Amino acid sequence: MYLSRVRIVLSRLTPQMMEKWESTQPYVSHQWLWQLFPASVTRNFLFRQENNECFYVLSQEPPLACHDLFIVDTKPWQPQLSSGMQLMFQLRANPVVTRQKKRSDVLMDAKYQARAQGLAPEAVWQLQQQAAFDWLVRQGEQHGFMPHAPVDDELWGAFHSSEQHRFVRRQGEKPIVFSSVDYAGSLEVTDPLRFTEALCNGIGKSKALGCGLMLIKRIR
Repeated sequence: MYLSRVRIVLSRLTPQMMEKWESTQPYVSHQWLWQLFPASVTRNFLFRQENNECFYVLSQEPPLACHDLFIVDTKPWQPQLSSGMQLMFQLRANPVVTRQKKRSDVLMDAKYQARAQGLAPEAVWQLQQQAAFDWLVRQGEQHGFMPHAPVDDELWGAFHSSEQHRFVRRQGEKPIVFSSVDYAGSLEVTDPLRFTEALCNGIGKSKALGCGLMLIKRIR
């Protein structure tokens, strides 16, 4: 695997490209980053937008070193993990829950459940925090890691922002709507093989729209 830091040079965009960048950024980011892998028929990379111009990209093959739109810095990436290892992590994810065969955004589902229970508005946020953290716990059970709950019981310490995305990819098509949650905290590796596979393949939905890439750093 290869981990790259990629910066798009906005000054090189044509007016038409800049319009697409401003209106459909998650989609065009994926399409333009794909140009760094000209031999790939299917998407075999994950990416995370760090700010308006920079991306982290995890790929099975190295990206092109030179490209008209991007400045690329790449290094080999092969984590050496063991059971019980403690890691700091960052994850931008699209957490969803399925109820009656219908997939829903975790935060919006929690808000709906809170209102159905007649909870006070100030309790809705706490329920949303818990739902988002519970989703991460379920991912850990499936993928070989255990996230640590913040010691002060303030679950917002485990994720620090959420965003609703809505854009139209092409004129006449239905809008694409999804949400992303930025998690940050610490975890314990419980199954190194499954966790490594999850790191390489991504966690959760909407991977083609900049979700699913977990960045890790060893604590001890």
